[in-house]
Amino acid sequence: MMTKLGVIGCGGMGRHHAKIVHDMDDVQLVGVADTIESKVAALANELGVAAYTDFHDLLPLVDGVMVCTPPFARTDVVLDCADGGKHVFAEKPIALSLEEADRMLEATDRAGVIMMMGYVLRFTHPFQVLYELFAAGELGRLVNCWTRRYMPFDTSKIWYGDQAKSGGVALDFASHDIDWVRWVGGDIQRVFGRVDRVRPGIRADEHVHALFTFAEGIGSIDDSWVPGLGHSSIGLVGSAGSAIVSEDGTIRKRLGDGEETVITPEPSEAIQTHFVRCIRDGLTPKVTGYDARAVLAIVLAIQESSRTGEAILLQTATQ
Repeated sequence: MMTKLGVIGCGGMGRHHAKIVHDMDDVQLVGVADTIESKVAALANELGVAAYTDFHDLLPLVDGVMVCTPPFARTDVVLDCADGGKHVFAEKPIALSLEEADRMLEATDRAGVIMMMGYVLRFTHPFQVLYELFAAGELGRLVNCWTRRYMPFDTSKIWYGDQAKSGGVALDFASHDIDWVRWVGGDIQRVFGRVDRVRPGIRADEHVHALFTFAEGIGSIDDSWVPGLGHSSIGLVGSAGSAIVSEDGTIRKRLGDGEETVITPEPSEAIQTHFVRCIRDGLTPKVTGYDARAVLAIVLAIQESSRTGEAILLQTATQ
């Protein structure tokens, strides 16, 4: 059965998803949409599909859409797609406010359509491997899980550098890491964090560090756009062993006093393939709009903690 998809928003992520969907078996990329005519025309011509400057014209032709507009231009798009009965994959973050997130979730629930989010670490090694090791019980109960990702990135002249449009590094970038530690540890109970703006004149947070408590164990994230060295560190410590990712990407595991081993992961399901499978088989996505709402609530709690200097108690916001 052929699944028909459209891509709305032809920026970096829209181009990325459109190219992958275009090459998938049993999937037809019907068209791409963007309000900037030159941008949508270029991508449509490259892929040999139809171009639309009004995404509403694309909706009657597809089963689902991949919404890749920026978060400040996303809510109304998702609402109209849901009202049209179309399954929705939306890029992260879900929104800039909980009110906007709730409007989208209410609309997709009411329409009975999928609301899947683009938190790709759940589909990416080594993050998926570490989760699977822990979920299988190999590492015992959770003691600590963490990520640190430093990616120097000058946001000063683009919308990412406007806190009101991007939510800063915590929402745009670190929300990936927050989703992962929450996937591992479950609902986060308390948050203590700090955001910072380092470069003179910068208008968005560009460094975030946060500590989380779960029902059992702790987690942390440390993410940065500030100038300097790139760096990453990912790991999980359990009561029965640990798994840590080296700088070169090697996944190392040791259980108790046993020998250290290196894990070579099998290829995993791509996030686009998963969206299509959820449409075809009526599945709940691995990462839902409710997961993304929970991540947004955690980011807002980090920002509040940074302002107040206090740990913030969270209410569970998932379904």
